[in-house]
Amino acid sequence: MAHEMVLTVNGDVAELATPISMTDAGLLETKHLQQWVITHPTALGEGAMVVSFEFNKWTTNAGKSIADRLDVLAMDQQGRLIVAELKRDKAPDTVTMQAINYAAMVSRMSLDDVAAVHAAYLGAGTTTEHALDALREWAPELSDETLSPPRTVLLAGEFGPTVTNTALYLVEQGIDLRLVRYQLYRLANQQLALSVSQLIPVPEAEEFMVRPKSSPATQAQTAAARKKNASIPRRLVERKIIPEGAPLTIAVPGGAEVDQETIQAWLDEQPERARVTWCQDPWKPVVWAVDNAPYNLTTLITKILVAATGEPLSLKVWGPNWFRYNGVVLRVLADQVDNAATDNQG
Repeated sequence: MAHEMVLTVNGDVAELATPISMTDAGLLETKHLQQWVITHPTALGEGAMVVSFEFNKWTTNAGKSIADRLDVLAMDQQGRLIVAELKRDKAPDTVTMQAINYAAMVSRMSLDDVAAVHAAYLGAGTTTEHALDALREWAPELSDETLSPPRTVLLAGEFGPTVTNTALYLVEQGIDLRLVRYQLYRLANQQLALSVSQLIPVPEAEEFMVRPKSSPATQAQTAAARKKNASIPRRLVERKIIPEGAPLTIAVPGGAEVDQETIQAWLDEQPERARVTWCQDPWKPVVWAVDNAPYNLTTLITKILVAATGEPLSLKVWGPNWFRYNGVVLRVLADQVDNAATDNQG
């Protein structure tokens, strides 16, 4: 964009537009720049939808509030979250670390968390269920597993060499970080115009810059596995592998960094805490006996761990690893079903 030339054209007369800063135009970051992005979220990437803005409900593992504010939280149509940090005119050298911190905090959000945040954004009268329906309409494959790792987008009028150098390094390490630059122009008729373009990675070379360290074959297998894992409840529901109302057991997976004795003791205190039944809903496939409410697999396990330990969750869990049907972990059960289907097709 450094060599971009914008002209105001009227027939055979073309007049050069004048690049100006937001500061010189008397425009503000929150009141103007943020609103432009909310109105046109594709500035953050194709297929982006705003989930919320000015989000500041952060807490530490100890439950202490953090006085930070995320400018815009968005989602793409694959169900992946987008963390956007906006800066009026030149971005400070510390912006990459600030954005990575936000991305780290967002990466711990569950689907229920995101739905609650979106419900607040949509306004009074919007339930979490309504917000979740809206998110699923936008991203049909949405699940806890699709949310993370979030994409990070930095939008500013200018990036200094420190920011661009850091961004290039992070991109080369496989971090999905994008620098998006905007430029404000004053046209011949004194109206203002705004151009927006992705600076890093260069769009044409993006697939080469955000490159993994392993071989293409390994990465293809990993991507396929990730896609399959994200839809385990749906696959089990569609093939009716588990009968409606069938009991499931909760078991701490091997290698999980949790206090297994504390969790088991909490479950044993009241028998209904460990009682879970299956329902044919790909989004909330388990019903917990404690409140007879349906839950997403990961959301319920997160709720149980927080209740059992009395502390906010400090690790990311994956629900399909924690539930068993007839002694078989749901993740393994889904794999067995897929392998059987493949054998039958062969």
